Amino acid sequence: MVTLALIVLIAVTTGSCEANRDKKERRKNDHPDKSLWKKEYEDELTDAMLSSRKKDNVTRVVQSASVSDNEAVIDKLMETITSSEKYLKKVDSIDFRLNRLDIEVHEKTNNILKQLMEMMKVVRSDAYPEKLEGALETLKNEVNQIKFMMEKLPRSNIAVDGSEYHVDSSMDTRLSVIEANLKSVSAGVDSIISTISEVKNRQFTRTFSKAENTGPFGGAVDALNLINEFRRTLHEQKAKKCECKTGRFDRSERYPTDCHEIQMQGFNVSGIYKIKPDDMEPFYVLCDLTTAGGGWTVFQNRFDGSQDFYKSWSDYKHGFGNLAGEFWLGLEKLNSLTNQKLYELRVEMETQRGQEAYAAYSVFTVGPEHEGYRISTLGTFYGTAGDSLAYHAGQKFSTLDMDNDEWKDGACASEHGGAWWYKECDKSNLNGKYVTSTAEHRGQSIYWISFKPPTSPLSKTKMMIRPLPASKPMEFGEPARKVRN
Repeated sequence: MVTLALIVLIAVTTGSCEANRDKKERRKNDHPDKSLWKKEYEDELTDAMLSSRKKDNVTRVVQSASVSDNEAVIDKLMETITSSEKYLKKVDSIDFRLNRLDIEVHEKTNNILKQLMEMMKVVRSDAYPEKLEGALETLKNEVNQIKFMMEKLPRSNIAVDGSEYHVDSSMDTRLSVIEANLKSVSAGVDSIISTISEVKNRQFTRTFSKAENTGPFGGAVDALNLINEFRRTLHEQKAKKCECKTGRFDRSERYPTDCHEIQMQGFNVSGIYKIKPDDMEPFYVLCDLTTAGGGWTVFQNRFDGSQDFYKSWSDYKHGFGNLAGEFWLGLEKLNSLTNQKLYELRVEMETQRGQEAYAAYSVFTVGPEHEGYRISTLGTFYGTAGDSLAYHAGQKFSTLDMDNDEWKDGACASEHGGAWWYKECDKSNLNGKYVTSTAEHRGQSIYWISFKPPTSPLSKTKMMIRPLPASKPMEFGEPARKVRN
């Protein structure tokens, strides 16, 4: 019995101990340690933050992966470039119209001069008063047309003074500013076009794999980089300030070197244009863009005797007369022109009875002043007037105050009333005195002996040059020139 009671007591005691142990364990679980609670809180906070980021990443992938957004950006940029091109075309059109207006003004001026000559003839004859009234009416109409064109022309005070043709300085400054702005716009457009080309190449040549499109960033990163390139380029162009200057802008690269280059630019109406030969400041010239294929730079023009050609060395060096009338361009300009390329020479002439002829030479070069502006190169002759210039090949130029001829007993310029490449003395004298009757000539008239003698003076002459498709001319000595005596 005692033994049984001991066994029961031990079992009860053991059960009680296990129950107490279970209660203690449950108390510990109900009141966990602070470090465990802190870790659990941090884990929950981290999960919350990661879940929000995942949502953001998914949204960015969906937005950037759409090609339609990129295409919209490209379309917008293309519209901007198109509008810029339209602006450039408008500016070119305005510049072309200004040149055409200049040409029209000079054509009307020439018509007025012709009408004045007709009026002078009518007044001298005193036989047809009705013709005088008609000429006055025509002249009035021409003047009104010029006034109308000048009102349309957005420039002030266009004048021809001596041998130079002046344009208002304010207009020149405005054109300089426009050109500076155009250069800036053109540079920006070129940069944008290059960026667009790069974007298009990447868009069409790059193949986005399935993993790239479905990854956390995928191909979206590349598309975003391209858009950022666009933004950077536009921002750089916007940040560039206009480098406009109030002073004169160097536009020498825009000027053609002669009338042939003007014709190559698309102009086909003869008139006054601005050129810039090598190593010279820009100046105006008369361009003949119709005769024998055009492209001729005129350096001598005579047709009515309104300009005195019995001038000094300084006058013939720098030029004189009116580009809208009779003039001599200048030996200095002629030297610069004929030494920048190989040029051919064409001399047109007409008698008082209207008979026309021409003389042309395959090469024509004038030397510098220290050589007396001699004819340093004269090529092969061709034409209908005969050769009356080969005799003067290699000769220096002479004027009334500068005797460079080979006549020991006198001065050819004084004897023949002009200025020319006299030898001993001449076979041509295109800068002689303008006379209208054979009794006045006395060997001082305008003549080209192989066409008409001095007793039949010429009424019109025009000397002009045009470049050949060759490089700069070589300086040949006397024996190397192709001339005919």
